[in-house]
This record gives sequence, structure tokens and C-alpha cells, in this order.
Amino acid sequence: MSWQNTTKKVAGAIAVISGIVMVLSVGISDVFNIIASPEDVSAEVSASLNGIDFIDRVAVLGVAVTILGGAGLGLLSTSKDNPPFLNTTLTYLPVIVGFLAFSAFGTEVWETITGGRTWDAHDDISNSYMLFLASSLVSGVVSLLKK
Repeated sequence: MSWQNTTKKVAGAIAVISGIVMVLSVGISDVFNIIASPEDVSAEVSASLNGIDFIDRVAVLGVAVTILGGAGLGLLSTSKDNPPFLNTTLTYLPVIVGFLAFSAFGTEVWETITGGRTWDAHDDISNSYMLFLASSLVSGVVSLLKK
């Protein structure tokens, strides 16, 4: 196995694990609320994420799809029966989430990748979110190098 495949798989596994930790820390109902109804998110979760904006909603949808997708539970997978946008999303999910991570959370993600994050200064929700975003960025970049 090439270093690119190994790195992509390890980063993908870290994304799934950190995504699951985030869902367990936030709660399934608040994960749904972040995506569909941010005004109904608990005050604790909203404060942990420093408020919820459009990027958070898309990124947390990425958490859900990553967990349910081929790298996670395998409940969502590419298929000829799927609409094309779903197959494209599933195929390029690490690239999509990685782009969001880089463009919206560049400093925080870079600190996570380089070991500069002060984990004790943040709660489990914030830490698992940044670890998910950072590992998705690594997986996305490596998958682009592979092609």
C-alpha cells in the first residue's frame, strides 16, 4: 500500500472516530439541529462552537455523512442507483470537508495538524470538531495527490 493510501485511510479513520466523539458529545438531536435548525441548538453546544453559522452547518453535515459513509458505518455508499450528486459527494467528501476546514478554520486546523493546539483549553465538542476537520483536510489533500 502506498503512503498516500495509508495516510488517507488513517486520516479517514481519525475523522470517523473524532466525528463519533463529537456526535456523542453534542447529542444526536443537537447534531440534527445544527444542520437543520440552528436556533434550536442547546446554549452549551452553541457556546462551544462559538455560535453556529452556515459553515458549521455544512461541516457538521460532513460529520454525519462521514460517519454513515464508506469510511465509517458503511450505511451510505456509491451506487449506480444513487443520484449523481450523492455519488460525487461520497467520493469527494474528504476534499469537500477539507476545503471547508482550510477556508473557514485554517488557523485552528493548522494548529491541530502541527501539534500546536492546546487541547486542555477547549472542551470535547470543540476538540473533536477540530480533529475531524483537520483529519478530513489531510485525507482530502492526500486523495488529490493520489489522482
